Amino acid sequence: MDTVSKPEGAEPGHERRNPPMKQFSIQGLREILWPRFKDPSSPDQTAAAARAAFGPLPLLRSRRHGDLVAFLREVELFAGFSQWELSRLARNAHERTYGDGEYIYEEGRPGAALFLVRSGIVEITRRDPKGEEVAILALERPASFSEQAAIGTDFARWTSAVARGPVSLVALGKPDLDSLARRFPLLANKILSRIAQILMTRLELLTEAQFSPGEPPKPDADSAR
Repeated sequence: MDTVSKPEGAEPGHERRNPPMKQFSIQGLREILWPRFKDPSSPDQTAAAARAAFGPLPLLRSRRHGDLVAFLREVELFAGFSQWELSRLARNAHERTYGDGEYIYEEGRPGAALFLVRSGIVEITRRDPKGEEVAILALERPASFSEQAAIGTDFARWTSAVARGPVSLVALGKPDLDSLARRFPLLANKILSRIAQILMTRLELLTEAQFSPGEPPKPDADSAR
């Protein structure tokens, strides 16, 4: 149901109707942790950036390779990929594990890899103007994050990622995508296209959350898996 608000100084009968907020499906998004501003028009760019959240190990082979292919099939980023495509992708992926409180990457440092949550909880944080670290998002299997770092944008990360408990991740770096592009350009282009789609979805989430009143959108049942 639409909500009604009356701008300051508005004449009777000229109330402004606010459209209902959209329900977004962000796979693997466990919870949005950043506190909601009462004033949706707040120019606080830190909050805006926070809502947009929306870095060689041996190759995985044999049984582990098969398990990885099965996991990649769960990830929204690779939805619709064939068995052959997932198998080729798995050969370029790397598995990483982290202990409780260990940083996966830190704000302000360059990055060149996207990550997939295979198990555990990953918390995305950002420093506020006072330098204190504030939790933004909590991610779980099979979420993907830091996708922009794998598409060749040379930039410093604007968030940090921290393991909350034991965490297992799958990493795919820019060198891995470059290797795929040389041997299988169509597959590499398909991955880059999907990354662009996901980043656009998150931009839409940012825009909707920043300029719509009320509580921030909550992930639906599918996105919380």
